[in-house]
Amino acid sequence: MAHGKFEFKGRGGSYLWLAIWTGILTAITLGILWPMAYAAQQRWEKRNTFIDGKQLVFKGTGMGIFVAWLKVLLLSIITIGIYAPWGWCAIKRWQVDNTFFADEGDLEQF
Repeated sequence: MAHGKFEFKGRGGSYLWLAIWTGILTAITLGILWPMAYAAQQRWEKRNTFIDGKQLVFKGTGMGIFVAWLKVLLLSIITIGIYAPWGWCAIKRWQVDNTFFADEGDLEQF
């Protein structure tokens, strides 16, 4: 039997601003700062997600994923995309490993 309530409180306006600045950052650096943009997007998503009333928090950083992202990118190019599914799983694993329930100091008021 399924249980637990999931809730998302994100707003379009704040996501639009996030998408604009992370998109520009990624474009200007020709993709080099994509890991930092991705980490910022994950922080926004988790900050706006609640499970049974408990807020999530994302504690990963762009530098934390940079080396893994570079490895995924290079191996995907070398293998003509064959490595991409394994790379996607590595990035997803990093994302999940850095997601927690928020502590008192992490909580944001809504």
